[in-house]
Amino acid sequence: MFSPAQHYTIILIYEGPRCWMFPPPKRRPNTCDTHVSKWAEATYKFTNKFSTVKELYFTGSRLPLPPGPYGIPILGYLPFVGHDFHLRLTELGKKYGSIYQIHLGTKRVVVINDARLIKEAFRQQVFSGRPDTELTRILQGYGIVNTDGALWKEQRAFLHSVLRKLGAKSMILGRDCLELKIRSQVQIFLNDLKSTIRNKQSSINIRPYLACAASNVIGSLLMSMTFKSSDRKFRRIIELMEEGFRLFAIAMPVNFFPLFRFVPLVNYAYRKMQTNRDETSGYFHEIVEEHRQTLDPEHIRDFVDAYLVQHDRIKESGQDSFFSEKQLIQVMNDIFSAGLENVTSTIEWAVLFLMLNPKIQQQIQTEIDQVIGQGKEAKLADLEQMPYMEATFWEILRRSNIVALGNTHSTLEDSSLAGYSIPATTNILPNLYAINMDPELWENPEEFNPDRFLRNGRVHRPEYFIPFSVGRRMCLGDILTKMEVFLFLTSLLQQFDLKVPDGERPPEVASIVSASMAPRPFKVSLVERSNGSMFK
Repeated sequence: MFSPAQHYTIILIYEGPRCWMFPPPKRRPNTCDTHVSKWAEATYKFTNKFSTVKELYFTGSRLPLPPGPYGIPILGYLPFVGHDFHLRLTELGKKYGSIYQIHLGTKRVVVINDARLIKEAFRQQVFSGRPDTELTRILQGYGIVNTDGALWKEQRAFLHSVLRKLGAKSMILGRDCLELKIRSQVQIFLNDLKSTIRNKQSSINIRPYLACAASNVIGSLLMSMTFKSSDRKFRRIIELMEEGFRLFAIAMPVNFFPLFRFVPLVNYAYRKMQTNRDETSGYFHEIVEEHRQTLDPEHIRDFVDAYLVQHDRIKESGQDSFFSEKQLIQVMNDIFSAGLENVTSTIEWAVLFLMLNPKIQQQIQTEIDQVIGQGKEAKLADLEQMPYMEATFWEILRRSNIVALGNTHSTLEDSSLAGYSIPATTNILPNLYAINMDPELWENPEEFNPDRFLRNGRVHRPEYFIPFSVGRRMCLGDILTKMEVFLFLTSLLQQFDLKVPDGERPPEVASIVSASMAPRPFKVSLVERSNGSMFK
C-alpha cells in the first residue's frame, strides 16, 4: 500500500477511458486501484452531467458545450498542460477536434485549432473581450493589448489613425518618412556587423544587434528616440522587456488559479513583473515629460506628440474620454515591447533558417542581385519584384510560430460557435501553431520551404494562414513588421553569406517557450560577399 505521505498527495484524473494518477505510482495498480479508478470515472461522469445540466438551466442554451478532457477538482487540466503548452493543446485537438474546451483552474478555456472558426469568431463583437486576470490587473486597466470595451475602441481607433499618418499601416501611402527611418537603422546595423567581424570575431550572436536596430525603429516612431547599445538606460529597458516575456510564462498559472501566487517560483515571477512594470513606466514617464516641455501642436514629431495634443483637445472640450497620462505610458509600453520582440525574433529566426538552408539563401541572394544589385540600397518598392523574398517572409512566420497561441479573447455574453454553446466570460484561445503545422494543410510542415507560398511565380497566401490573427483585434503592427523584416533581411543577405561557424554543429531549430517564441541562442558566421559593397 502507499505510505501516508504518498496517499495524501494522490490525485485521480479521469480523461475519457483513461484514469490518470498524479503523481503516477511506481508499481502496477492492484485491485484496490481498479476500484478507485472506476469510482473516479463514475464521479467525473456524474459531475460532468450535473455541470452540463446546470449550465443549460442558467444559459438557456440547448446547444451542447464543446467536448474536452476532464481535469481534477479545483485545478482542472492545469497540472497537465506541460511546459510546451502549444504542443499539448495541439495533441488534444487531434483527439477532440477543431474546437474543444478545457478547464484551467477556475477558467473555462475554449481552444480553436481551425482558421475558419477563428475568423468566424473573431469577426463578431461578442468574441472581442479580453479576460480579466491576475496578470492583466498589474496593468491597472490601462493600455491597448489587454483592455476591451469603450476604452479599447477609443484608444485603438486613435492608434490606428496615428500609425496610418506616420506610414506604419500601408506599404504605399505615407510610408516615405518611416521608410527612411528604417533604412537609416539598416545602415547602422550593417556598419556594426562589419565592424565586429573585422575585429576578428568569427561568429556572433546576432540577437543583440537586431534588438538595438528594432528598438531604434519603434523608438523613433513612438517617441523620436534612438539608442546606442552602450546606453545604460537602453540596455536596462531591453533587459526588462525580454525578461518580461519569460516571466509571463512562469507566472501564467495565477491567471487560472490565483492561489498560485503563493508558490515560490510563481510568486517571484509575479512580483518581479510588478516591479519591472513600475520601472519601465518610470522610464516612459520621463520621456512623456520631456515631450510635454517641447510640444508644438503644429509640428507633430511622433506618437507621443499626437497623443498629448489629442489629450489636451479633449480636456479643453470637457468631453468624456479615456485619454490620460497613465494610459499613454502603458500604450507606449505595449507598442515598444511588441515592436521590439516581434521584429527581433522574426529576423533572428530568418537568420537561423537561412543558415541551415544555404540553397534557399542563395536563391534569395540571386533575386536580390537581379532586382537591386550590389551597390544600391534596398527599398520597399523592390518587394513587388521579389516574390521569393516575400514568400520567404511568410514561411519564416509559419515555421517559426513566434506567436504559437494568439492573444486570448473573452466572450462578452453567452454565444455559440460551430454548433456549441459558449457561455459568457469564456476564454477563447486561438491555436495558431496547430494551423501552421497541420500536415493536412501543409506538405511536410516541419520543413522550411518558401515555395509553398508561391503559385505560378507569384506569392500566394492560403486563406487559412493567419499569422497576425484576424478580426477586430488583429495585430496593428503587421505592416510595420513586414517593412522592417524585408529591409533588414534583404540588406543583410545583400552584404553577407550566413554560415554555420567552422567546427560547430548546426544549431537545432528549437524555441524558448515564453509569451513569444524566440529561437534558442545560437551563433552565426557572417562572411562578406566577395562582390558586395557598402552603400554610398
